[in-house]
Amino acid sequence: MTKNFQRQLILALFMTLAAYALLFGIIIFEQAGNRFLYGAIAIFIINFVLIMSIRRYFNESINQLKNLSDIQDRNLHKIKENEKRLAREKGKLFMHLQASAEGICFFNADKTVAFYNGLFLQHFNLISHNSVAVGKEILTDECFNAAVTFLNNSANEDYFETHIISQGRNFSLHMNVFGDKSFEIILVDVTTREKSRRLKQEMTGNIAHELRTPVTSIRGFLEILLNNNLPEEKKHDYTKRAFLQTQVLSELISDMSLLTKIDGKADALQLENVNISQLISKVYADMSSALEEKCIKFSSDVPQDIIISGNPSLLYSIFRNLTENVLRHAGSNVDISIKIQEIYDGRVYFIFADNGKGIEDEKHLSRLFERFYRVDKGRTRDAGGSGLGLSIVKNAVFFHGGKIRVRKGKDKGLEFLFSLALVK
Repeated sequence: MTKNFQRQLILALFMTLAAYALLFGIIIFEQAGNRFLYGAIAIFIINFVLIMSIRRYFNESINQLKNLSDIQDRNLHKIKENEKRLAREKGKLFMHLQASAEGICFFNADKTVAFYNGLFLQHFNLISHNSVAVGKEILTDECFNAAVTFLNNSANEDYFETHIISQGRNFSLHMNVFGDKSFEIILVDVTTREKSRRLKQEMTGNIAHELRTPVTSIRGFLEILLNNNLPEEKKHDYTKRAFLQTQVLSELISDMSLLTKIDGKADALQLENVNISQLISKVYADMSSALEEKCIKFSSDVPQDIIISGNPSLLYSIFRNLTENVLRHAGSNVDISIKIQEIYDGRVYFIFADNGKGIEDEKHLSRLFERFYRVDKGRTRDAGGSGLGLSIVKNAVFFHGGKIRVRKGKDKGLEFLFSLALVK
């Protein structure tokens, strides 16, 4: 109700009362004189005061209603703003859940699905043994038997964890039960993590094994020298043998250090333009004596203009370790050849080949690049080496954005095929 309308209403009442009072006064005056006129005027004044009081009361009530309406409008505005903010936060949460590296599914207390992200669906489709819709029936799949048993039998516990192995993959399942009996199931593909853990365990065991052999030999030689009165010739022989075992240790430590550098601090390795032909010539110069001793011919057809952007030490280790692999395992009177298969899409493709003994059983070829892998354990140990040479080659090639594989030669021996990126 507006103020103008209030004024108009009060004025109308006032004029109406005034008219009635005037009419009443005239009538009474004509009948009874001034005494009645004064009474009519008094009544009019009382009515006027009463009307003004009523007007003030209505104004206060209207103002209170108006203030209440303003408060409600403000509260409604705040509620709408809160709803918008909650909607934004909910959207952020859903985006986070969809981008999560974990498969997440929320269930209501009646075991119906409330929400799941795409990764959960992928994991579930991989481990599920039946074609089950993502709904209440999802928990009927046998892969969730342990989780359902926990839900049915554990009244006071709110966390459950187990592992699921399916389709060659290893999944970790976590369940969190909330206060209202709703719950969530989280699936994480830990196949890579488990493989890494096993590799680390194997690596630790292999390192301990590789260290034990030279350390035991050195200790034995030193005990003989300390506890026996030997002729000078024998002393020299045992000292030389101990020295050779220290070289094995040094080589192992050096190779492990190089692998660690590639794996963990690759960004710290400095890159520069390397002339591969000159680098191969350096490898030959460093190993010429050992090659000549075994009557191994070394030839390279790599042009002088092949420039690779990379780390000189790692590139050197590729050709050095491949050559040492021939020295140790290929036998005598062997030819080594390094050729370029093709240059394509900014990469140069090499073939490092020998015509030595090779490997009869092809099942070993896929594992040659594994750390400490032995085709013939006895022969490899006698031949020396750290057992890390080909693993270093593989990691060095990968560091330079290439790939490497090995195959049996056309006649005999092995062929290593790998690529390296040219300078752009």
